[in-house]
Amino acid sequence: MTETESSESVWEKMAQVSLDMLCTFDREGRFIHVSKASKSILGYEMQELVGHHYTEFLNPDDSPMTEEITGQVLKGAKMTNFENCFIHREGYLVPLHWSTVWSEEDQAFFAVARDVTERKTSRLKLEESEQRYRSLFENNPDLIFVESKEGLIISVNNSFCDTLNLSKEEVLDLPASVFLPADMISANKMYWEQALLGVRSRFDLELKTNNQQRKVFDVIKFPVAVNGEVIGVQTIAKDITPVIRSFETIQQQAKKLNTIFESITDAFIMLDRDWRLTYINSEAKRLVQLDKERHTGKSLWEVFPEQEGGDFHQNYQRSFDTGQATSFTAYFKERNLWLQVKAFPSPEGISIYFDDVTGQVESRQELEKLSLVASSTDNGVVITNAAGLVEWVNGGFTRMTGYTLEEMYSRMPSDLLRGIETDEEAIYELRQKVSLGLAFSIQLISYRKSGEKFWVSMDITPIYGESGEVNRFIAILKDITFRKEAEADLLKLTQDLYKQNSDLQQFTYIVSHNLRAPVANAMGLATILAKTDKASAQFDNMLSYLGQSVRRLDSLLRDMNTILSIREGKAEPESDEIDLLPIVEQVVSSFQDQLLACGARIRKEMGHGVTVKANKAYLYSVFHNLLSNAIKYRSEERGLEVRIQHVGDSSKGVMVSFSDNGIGFDLERAGGDVFRLYKRFHSERQGRGIGLYLVKAHLEAMGGHVEVTSSVGSGTKFLIYLIK
Repeated sequence: MTETESSESVWEKMAQVSLDMLCTFDREGRFIHVSKASKSILGYEMQELVGHHYTEFLNPDDSPMTEEITGQVLKGAKMTNFENCFIHREGYLVPLHWSTVWSEEDQAFFAVARDVTERKTSRLKLEESEQRYRSLFENNPDLIFVESKEGLIISVNNSFCDTLNLSKEEVLDLPASVFLPADMISANKMYWEQALLGVRSRFDLELKTNNQQRKVFDVIKFPVAVNGEVIGVQTIAKDITPVIRSFETIQQQAKKLNTIFESITDAFIMLDRDWRLTYINSEAKRLVQLDKERHTGKSLWEVFPEQEGGDFHQNYQRSFDTGQATSFTAYFKERNLWLQVKAFPSPEGISIYFDDVTGQVESRQELEKLSLVASSTDNGVVITNAAGLVEWVNGGFTRMTGYTLEEMYSRMPSDLLRGIETDEEAIYELRQKVSLGLAFSIQLISYRKSGEKFWVSMDITPIYGESGEVNRFIAILKDITFRKEAEADLLKLTQDLYKQNSDLQQFTYIVSHNLRAPVANAMGLATILAKTDKASAQFDNMLSYLGQSVRRLDSLLRDMNTILSIREGKAEPESDEIDLLPIVEQVVSSFQDQLLACGARIRKEMGHGVTVKANKAYLYSVFHNLLSNAIKYRSEERGLEVRIQHVGDSSKGVMVSFSDNGIGFDLERAGGDVFRLYKRFHSERQGRGIGLYLVKAHLEAMGGHVEVTSSVGSGTKFLIYLIK
């Protein structure tokens, strides 16, 4: 066997038995050989690592440091030790301590990896233990100091310095006697000497602090030993000044308690664990006839045998068993009283306060009777306290609103029943009247738990106590949605009838004025024509006049047909997405000859893409009638200027301004007649008085509307709102 083969054999044998992972790597860092310990350390078999680069298993955070050390080893560094973490097969990190060297002869790294998890854990635990001890020492509220074997202070905590108002520099390396009263110096020295001998001592120490407060400390002095040898003495001093002072005041407190128990308005007794009475105050004597001299020391059930096993006995026993305070109301038959009882158990016994609530119980019983009546009605009944917070609601309220007593309790009804359409002024008025203790009725929109809106009528009545103050309110709620809807329907019907009546009056006016004249003319001309020679020039003139009257009559009939179609909804428009600019350009083009004849200037201040939801024919009619009126009522003193402008968008829709510099009209004088049928404001100009009516009617039919401003001699401006 060659020396090399012998060396490899030794390596393999060591690798088989070593708990450490023995590895060889090539220059690039790939595993060449791995010992069996790889299974126990990293969870991988040897063959799973061979041929793989070590960085495939290395914690990425450790990669820069490992590469740097590997480079140093390649440059000829001696045996190098370092630590990093590899990733176990199951995903957790394993801390490894590596010892590695580069063999130039073998062109390989030889490395030994040891799992140092336990060592790192132990080191962390030691550091944590030291930190905990230091934290406990420094932050302990007790005064702690350590003395050396020579009797000098070598360590103090913060409480020591804070209490004596000294810094650590002012304390260290001084004997404890510097800070002790003269009468305690010798005693402290004795206890210190005993501690050095291994004896633990405990004593009280009264000490005056730097702010001249006198405090009493419970002091423990004990030896500090390392490996069985005492190296110093530690002293812990707990401030027991409050305890000492409390002992001094116990007698005073006992006297005060006796005075308090005698002065409280509640009856008060104390029982020991065997039910014996240990204290009875004067109110207990008056209320249930317990006598301090005769009954103290006797069992409560001996004094009141009928109560043994009853409500009082069971509640007191439950309080004893659970260690919890209890409160209950029970009937005391011996005195015909209802008592409100509060019992507080303690290791020594039980303290019992009780008060006469007979009047309250009887009132509650009466209220329960009323509640039984209220619960059977379909109306909602709400009882609130004086502040308006709910104490009780009946089933009718729950059925009406969907809210139960648990959901309404201690809340104001308006907090849950109000919504978007609720009248806030009515809510404010309601709360104001409640605060003033007034009876009142109110109707308002409310909301059920489901979110459904309904109308409710409330009749609210204050309930007065014996002293005259308001202590409750009772509210009766009625669902009046049906009535309100009927009223709304009736109002709409009335409005419709009023509108129809107005329309009838307007059409009566049209028939009696506008239609009467052409009909009368036609009838007269027909009579004359019958007597006139057909060959005469007079007959032709008469026939021409007759034709004009008939055409005027036809025009009026067509106007009436259009108006009726709009009002009856027979011509409800179909809406499309329409670009405004092409419509405006078509209207302007249709008046081109008239505009040229009068030298008019049209300014179209809108671009393509301003779209609205409208009926094309109606939209054309709106701009046609407006431009027609602008031409008809232009000023003779200046050239006509018309401005059609896209103003912008608002919550009302797309806004378009149509303005001219014509003769205008008196808007205040015109009043509500601007858009009414056959209303004209310039008798000297020809017109039928239907154009503005059609503008308004067509816009409203498309869901829009129009506003107008005008003044005589300055022109007119229409602001048109269209749906976007």
